[in-house]
Amino acid sequence: MKKILHITNWYPNPWDDLEGIFIKKQFDLFKEVTDSQIVNVQVREGRKLFEFKYFKYSENEEGYFILTSIKSSKIKEILTTLLLIYVLFKKKYKRFDLLHFHIAYPLLIHYYLWKKFIKIPVVISEHWSAYHFNFYMPKNTKKLNGIKRIFKQNIPIITVSQALLKDIEEFSGEKQNKYLILPNVINEKIFYFKKNPQNKVPVFFTVNAWSDIKNPFPMLKAFKNLKTDYKLKIGGYGELYPKIKKFIYENKMEDKVEFFGKMSQNEISEQLNNSDLYIFSSNYETFSMICVESLYCGCPIIGPEIPAIKEYANKNNSILIKNNNEENWLKSLNHFIKDKNIFDRVEISKEAKEKFSNKNIKNKYLNFIKDIL
Repeated sequence: MKKILHITNWYPNPWDDLEGIFIKKQFDLFKEVTDSQIVNVQVREGRKLFEFKYFKYSENEEGYFILTSIKSSKIKEILTTLLLIYVLFKKKYKRFDLLHFHIAYPLLIHYYLWKKFIKIPVVISEHWSAYHFNFYMPKNTKKLNGIKRIFKQNIPIITVSQALLKDIEEFSGEKQNKYLILPNVINEKIFYFKKNPQNKVPVFFTVNAWSDIKNPFPMLKAFKNLKTDYKLKIGGYGELYPKIKKFIYENKMEDKVEFFGKMSQNEISEQLNNSDLYIFSSNYETFSMICVESLYCGCPIIGPEIPAIKEYANKNNSILIKNNNEENWLKSLNHFIKDKNIFDRVEISKEAKEKFSNKNIKNKYLNFIKDIL
């Protein structure tokens, strides 16, 4: 069994138990087929100039943190590298077959330097949308050169979608020759088909960490102008959540809308199994865990035609909207309401499980690791 040290900058921690939860789910699956440990290496904002924190999460999960009041991203990159090197020596990195980094930046920003004396195979897993948006900076910003350099060193890379791989290649200007497309991990004990809902009116469900990129207002305006009866259930939190509530109240939609706030996985699964359609409202996704969880439950999805989602969405399980505007949302919703039995929920669930099963993920990961080593 291969011995692997996983290293991540995002991971559930004492400050935020949901931070990087998708990485924990992946690690929990990988450790079933490898001898794995994971270390959370992170520089976080703090009140003091420097403060070191260590946490042992479990037998094979640890957290190493530097808390600092310094704002400079350059200094934080240096601190991250120093902390990483300290952890590698503390963990006796030579006893591992491979270092698996989850999210390249900032952990690997100085890899081109330290790889010269820490010689061990490295692989990167990427989930991040920042590459698509060029880290929200102008394209020729010199600050980005260090991040681009990470992907010019022939490091094998795992991405959650083909779309994300393309984003990284366009961002870095470098073709990635050794890669694996490996989806995020679905909790198959929670998300599965239970029943066909028997709703008197169409029930739509959506849940999100609501931010500008999720762009809910074209969808909400369509619901405002929907003439037929319906129920819209909205879960989640975030900076736009109060604005969504305000929109609902100002447009007198309260009798048709129900708010849930932050939801557990079990609560989300229950709503997916009782809803006629799951709504994804977004300008961009690298994968969309909730969309695949919805399909696992047999609940068809509706939302904008986003490349990463098009990799698994088709006419048998979804309605994709070409232009994310109120008019097209309204047309698509009316089309579904006229015949909400157009989808076979049992087949939707079966197809999703065949494509994204935990067993497939483990097998693909093992084969990729063997190929690297």
